[in-house]
Amino acid sequence: MPEPRTRKLTATSYVVLGMLSYSPATSYDLKQWVANTIGNFWAFAHSQLYDEPARLVADGYVAEEVEEGGRRRRTYSILPAGREALREWLSAPTVDQTEVRDLGLLKLFFLNFGTRKDLLQLARDRHESHRLRADAYEDQRAEIVDYADRWQVKTIELGIRYERCVEQFWSDFLKELEEEDQT
Repeated sequence: MPEPRTRKLTATSYVVLGMLSYSPATSYDLKQWVANTIGNFWAFAHSQLYDEPARLVADGYVAEEVEEGGRRRRTYSILPAGREALREWLSAPTVDQTEVRDLGLLKLFFLNFGTRKDLLQLARDRHESHRLRADAYEDQRAEIVDYADRWQVKTIELGIRYERCVEQFWSDFLKELEEEDQT
C-alpha cells in the first residue's frame, strides 16, 4: 500500500472521507448522499464529488474497485490512512469565520439602487423562502430522527433554528416596511 502523499486536503476531501466512513460508495452514491444531507448546509459543485475520490486514491487515503463488466463503475472505500486523516481533521481547532452567502442579503445591500417595489418583493420572497426551508428541515428531521445518529440530527436542528431566525428577520423587516408605508 502506498504511503499517503502530503497534498493539502480540502473540505471536499473530508466530505468524501467522512461519507466513505459510513460505507463504500460510487461517485454517484456520494453525490446522492451529499445532496440529501450535507448539501443542506455545505454547498459545492457536485463535479468535485466525481473528481475527489480519484485524487484520494492517488494519495493513498481511499481504495478503488472497478466493476469488471458493464459500466465499469468505480466503488471507493476508505483506507486506514483516510480514517486517520479524517480523525486528525476532526480534532483540529475550528476557528474559521462562518461564511454566509445569501443572495437576498447581497441584493438588500444594493437596494438603494432599486425601487420600493423591489424591496418589498425581496422581503416577501426571502421571508417565504426561509419559512419553506425551515418547514422542509422540520419534515426531514421527523423522517430521520429515529435512525440517524445524534450529530446528524443536530445539524438539522441548527438548520431549523437558522432558517427560523432568518425567517423572523424578514418578517420583522416586512412589518417595518409596512408600518413606514402607513405613515
